Amino acid sequence: MNRPALLAVFVAVALTVSACGGSGSPKSGTTTPVRRQLTDLHGINQLRTAFNTASDRPRLIVLVSPT
Repeated sequence: MNRPALLAVFVAVALTVSACGGSGSPKSGTTTPVRRQLTDLHGINQLRTAFNTASDRPRLIVLVSPT
């Protein structure tokens, strides 16, 4: 590879890596991440209660079925 091509590859890799963002550590002044946990629900009333309790946060319901 000639020098200009090698330089172009290096610059492209550097830009790609820098654009990925996020260092994995929280920024100063931010709160610490909240640890999430999955809950096995055994009835619709348990789901309804958990859903309504978390009305101030985004919620995700995942339904897994073997069929």
